[in-house]
Amino acid sequence: MSSDLTRQNNRTSSSASPAGAVVYSPWRDVLGYDPFRRFFSTADPEINVVRTENGFEVEIPVAGFKPDDIEITVKDDVLTITGKNDRRAFTRSLRLPEDIDGDSADAVVEHGLLSLKLSRHPEAQPRKIAIKASRN
Repeated sequence: MSSDLTRQNNRTSSSASPAGAVVYSPWRDVLGYDPFRRFFSTADPEINVVRTENGFEVEIPVAGFKPDDIEITVKDDVLTITGKNDRRAFTRSLRLPEDIDGDSADAVVEHGLLSLKLSRHPEAQPRKIAIKASRN
């Protein structure tokens, strides 16, 4: 389900709400709590998720961490990013939609920003179907 990673306008951010206001969540109305609150809370560093034609792009700030300080694993459709150095540590987990191929994830750290590209399974990729003109 792509709703695990995306929300309004195909862009997700954990940026703070004005004056600490509680952000509306339809999940809170239905379930009594918001199961995605952890992903979008102001306590976590900003996590940006953008849906693309071929999957998702995820950006997480990791200033002060070298690539060797960061470990990324995928198990049971959960992507876990763990960073640990001499001064601090963090762990972030994201549930992957069923159509995402966790084995094909690509990660780059540049200028304090971890960029992940998560591709869809090849069979889940959209394909263009050619339209032929009829011979009448």
